[in-house]
Amino acid sequence: MRIRIRLCIWNYEMNLSLQNFSTIVSNSCSVAQSSCSSLVNFAAGSVVRALFEANATVALWLQYLILQVLSVTRLSTSYGTDVDSWIAQFGMTRLSAAAATTTETFISLSPNSSSAIVPVGAIVKSSDGSVLFSVVKDSTNSNWSESSVGYIRQQGVASITCPVVCTVAGTTGNVMSGVLNILGTQISGIDTCTNVASISNGYDEESDDAVKARVNLWFSSLSSATLSSIEYAISSVSSSIVYQVIENRDVDNSYRPGFFYVAIDDGSGDISSDMLSAVQASIEENRACGVEFSVIRASVVYVAIVVPIVVKTGTDTSSIQTSITNSISDYVNGLAVGSVCSYTKISSLALEAVEAEVDSMGVVTVNQSSGDVGGEVGSVVRVQTISVSVSYD
Repeated sequence: MRIRIRLCIWNYEMNLSLQNFSTIVSNSCSVAQSSCSSLVNFAAGSVVRALFEANATVALWLQYLILQVLSVTRLSTSYGTDVDSWIAQFGMTRLSAAAATTTETFISLSPNSSSAIVPVGAIVKSSDGSVLFSVVKDSTNSNWSESSVGYIRQQGVASITCPVVCTVAGTTGNVMSGVLNILGTQISGIDTCTNVASISNGYDEESDDAVKARVNLWFSSLSSATLSSIEYAISSVSSSIVYQVIENRDVDNSYRPGFFYVAIDDGSGDISSDMLSAVQASIEENRACGVEFSVIRASVVYVAIVVPIVVKTGTDTSSIQTSITNSISDYVNGLAVGSVCSYTKISSLALEAVEAEVDSMGVVTVNQSSGDVGGEVGSVVRVQTISVSVSYD
């Protein structure tokens, strides 16, 4: 058996010559016969054949071990925990998942009868009970009461709004408006609840592909103060961030040499001040001396999308509506800063989502028209509403 291995550490060049079981046994027999002056019995069941087959089995195992070792010495062929251990040698870690956050409106149907306290830790859930959000403290909220450790709905006030966070980190909490409409915790003086806005700021743990892309940026940034170094600094803050770097322009788009600004968003259309500050600090560590910059929220272009469908009378359209809504929402809320929201893409996604479940689909509209939206420097397109208009034949 011969195994030729060539590994170049820096450019990861490998050239392996592998053999299968039959080839190993055949080559062993050939070498043995050429070294022996008389004929050797290699028939099936012979002692010599049995020894060569046993050796071939061990050789295949060794080949497998070698391939395993070579796969984890390269980041591009590593996966899972091997990716984590590979980047750890450079002091890097995988970005963790983040729970979705939003505000929940708690409503009383008879507000004049009594007041109510919405306590920290109170649970609200989606209509199917699969997604749970918990009320969290916000001392800046006008309804917050430190002594009550909760939010007070005064007598005569029909509703109050409180911050909530998903109990599970990741995209699980990214739901459309009105989905969180069940009280998981019974609260005296509160009858129902709802989330007014769609949620899209929860994100999963950084994937293997995302880690590898970020590491490539890091290697490219080692010369420092380059565009790659700035992009690496931004992407290292959070895997949910989408951005656009605009060079030699001020934030008002006027010409300003030696200055750049970064327009960012996290998929929500309303990135937090803490995230802006974190990106600012990360870029500060990588910028060149004398170069000025600014980090701003991307200007948001909201889209109202209407998808008309025709179904047979009696068809349950709830799953169809959910499928269309989720498919289009994932596309639009995942667009990068400066990207165009393609009308054609939205139409095709709607068509793919419904497949053969509907009789026909009408003309999809985006902001009451049939054209692309967005694409301006520093702007990002996000979903305002997605309406599935159902008619029956």
